[in-house]
Amino acid sequence: MNLAPHYRAPLWRVLLNNPGWNMHFFYGDHANVVETIDFEREGLSLNSKQIHKVKNYWWKGTVLIWQKGVIRECMKSQFEFAVFPGEMSRLSTWVAAIICRLRGVKVVFWEHGLYGNEKGFRLILKKAFFSLAHKHLLYERRAKKLMIEHGFAPDNLYVFFNSLDYDVHKVLRHKLQALDKKDVFPFFTNPYLPVVIFIGRLTGVKKLDLLLQAVNQINDKQTDVNLLIVGDGAHKNSLEEQGRAGIQNGWLYFAGACYDEEENGRYLSMSDLCVSPGNVGLTAIHSLSFGTPVCTHDNMYHQMPESGAIQAGHNGFFFKENDAKDLKVKINDWLNLMDRRQVRKNSYEIIDKYYNPHYQLTVFNRLVSGESPEL
Repeated sequence: MNLAPHYRAPLWRVLLNNPGWNMHFFYGDHANVVETIDFEREGLSLNSKQIHKVKNYWWKGTVLIWQKGVIRECMKSQFEFAVFPGEMSRLSTWVAAIICRLRGVKVVFWEHGLYGNEKGFRLILKKAFFSLAHKHLLYERRAKKLMIEHGFAPDNLYVFFNSLDYDVHKVLRHKLQALDKKDVFPFFTNPYLPVVIFIGRLTGVKKLDLLLQAVNQINDKQTDVNLLIVGDGAHKNSLEEQGRAGIQNGWLYFAGACYDEEENGRYLSMSDLCVSPGNVGLTAIHSLSFGTPVCTHDNMYHQMPESGAIQAGHNGFFFKENDAKDLKVKINDWLNLMDRRQVRKNSYEIIDKYYNPHYQLTVFNRLVSGESPEL
């Protein structure tokens, strides 16, 4: 792995402790990019002999071009499968994958796959890189469809999805179900109004100015919706300035960064809709895990794979990209028409079925045993 992001700890536990194989993880790091796994705190200290740190060399601070130690490991160790992040900018992966193939090791890429907007030389290069792998673990069905269209065999494409701390979230669901809105949202003038939430980094790519525009329009004549923004980032000050009237009128609140998962669960479970007007990554999984539907834009070329968890009209909806007016109309329609209890069940359903470490383990099992993909 390029990194050991903290949200992957539950999946690492499941994979490392599976009795059906002896799995080893090799990971590097990059300061100040993501919060990494605390192996002691996450209960992985007993797996220390299966977890190995390698040296990452980054180009211009953002793009990893080499992992020192990976090539040596691929040349000397005995193993049946080698799983690599499927990112063609990782030059060491090109070399390591070729070495593994020459040694008769099955190569697996864990990847986004094709996005659908690749053209020309980039598409040729990406397909050449993907061809180094025998099997592929993909985050979404759409990527599988695109890769099949470009000649990759369906039986080599396993949809793996993504996950957060599913077991903890499932316990919190039941613990938090008796909450009252006034206890969770005391900072709103009227906490019983529908609550729209965003949770994540406050950066330009999230386009939160669109969300503020939309809710401002909804509340133009009277306050019909509360807006809660949880997170911190470079755009916080400008967003607070844009939302000054909402803050003064008691329907907009900036909660700041929150790393307490129970507190995040309180906010999410008692909100009525989560909106991520830019791309929606793991925010979608986080929100659906607590029974709250998700809204994001409809341009899949600019989306993250987790947007595939949203089933329009079932556990969320899509709006026209960069269109605050369309976002306003769709939020209004959704909040006025949805059955909150049913939507909560719908939201849990997709997480319980696919977006959890236990399902991911079954996918790994199918791949290792040579079974065809389920999806």
